[in-house]
Amino acid sequence: MGLNAAWLPSQIPAGVVCDNDSDCFKMPAGPLAEGVPALIYLSCTGGKPWDIDSVAPIFDSLGWAIATCGKSRNHRSGALNERDILRTIAKLSADPRIDDKRIVLFGFSGQGAEALGVALRHPDLVAGAITDCAHLGGVTRFDPIASRDQLFYIITREKDWNREHSELLHANLVKYGIADTLVTTPGEHGIGPASEILDGCSWMAAEPAGNARR
Repeated sequence: MGLNAAWLPSQIPAGVVCDNDSDCFKMPAGPLAEGVPALIYLSCTGGKPWDIDSVAPIFDSLGWAIATCGKSRNHRSGALNERDILRTIAKLSADPRIDDKRIVLFGFSGQGAEALGVALRHPDLVAGAITDCAHLGGVTRFDPIASRDQLFYIITREKDWNREHSELLHANLVKYGIADTLVTTPGEHGIGPASEILDGCSWMAAEPAGNARR
C-alpha cells in the first residue's frame, strides 16, 4: 500500500496509509495472534483519509481495522461501485492481520444502500452492514439462507424520508431470524455522530458467531 499522490501528506492522518486506488487503511501493528475485524467506510463523495480519523474510536477502543473505498460514491454506476468495494474487501482479506470472516460495510444514505446491496449479494465476503438513513434501491438479491450468519445495524431518523425502507428491511430480517438492530433517533435525513457507528461495531463485536446463534 503505497502513498497515493491524490492526497497531500498533510491530509493523511497519522497511522493511515493510502494506495493508488484512493483506498485508505488504518491497520493494527502485526504480526497478530489472530485477525481482527475490519470496517469499510463508504462515503457519498468517495472515501477520504480523514473519514478514517472521524471514526478512530473503532480502531482505538475496539481494535478493528478501518478502511475507506475511495471510488465508491453516489451518482455513479452501482456496478462500478460494487467492483471497487469488492476490490477493497479483497485487499483486506489478503492481509493476515484481518479476520476475513468479519469485514463489515458502513454507509450513509445512497452509500448505505450500496453497503446493503453488496452485503446481501456477497454474504460469503461481507459479515454485515451498518447503515445510516439508507434506502433499499441497491438491494437486488436477498437470500435468507445465505445471509443467516450476517449482522445488520440499521440507523434511521424519526423524519427520515428513507425511514420506511429501514423499517421494511428490519421487518424482513426479523422474519427470517437474521440478527439485526433498528435504531430510530430524532431528526431528519442526515448522517449522525461517529458514536453511532461505534455503537454498531460494538453490537456486532458482542454478537456470537452465526453457528453459535443457531
